[in-house]
Amino acid sequence: MKRSMIALAGLTVAAVMQAPAFAEVPAAPPSQPADISHAKSCEDVSMSVYFSAYESMLSSYSMRAVNAASERLAGCAVTEINAEVVSEEAHDDEDLADLSQARAAAVLEAFNARGIQAREVHTDISPKVDVAMPVGTNAPLARRVDIVLTAQPGYGL
Repeated sequence: MKRSMIALAGLTVAAVMQAPAFAEVPAAPPSQPADISHAKSCEDVSMSVYFSAYESMLSSYSMRAVNAASERLAGCAVTEINAEVVSEEAHDDEDLADLSQARAAAVLEAFNARGIQAREVHTDISPKVDVAMPVGTNAPLARRVDIVLTAQPGYGL
């Protein structure tokens, strides 16, 4: 019985070695690299950048959002940037008005550092209270800069 099993195994190996898949020699690699065309879609980017209470420094999460938007706009020309500050700290207080300006400037500088610039930059820094929030509510979603980057195909970083 062992002899027949060994003989059968030997015949099976011989048959497999004679199969066309093993007999063919692989073709040489192509001499020219493959050209995969990639059409860049330059769509406008709308996003919100959120801040901690009474802060104008971008958090690590905000930086990730800026980085993602910058990568999405790589190879596109940004023609216009619109930034609007929404602030739950909106008062007539001059220091809080400066805080709104600092938040808008921090977002624009973060994009500028990544090569995202535009000829037209519109900022609305008059602090606004989110109408959906009750007065006096401390809400992190009401401390943000809403930004729209208008893009078109062209040279960009």
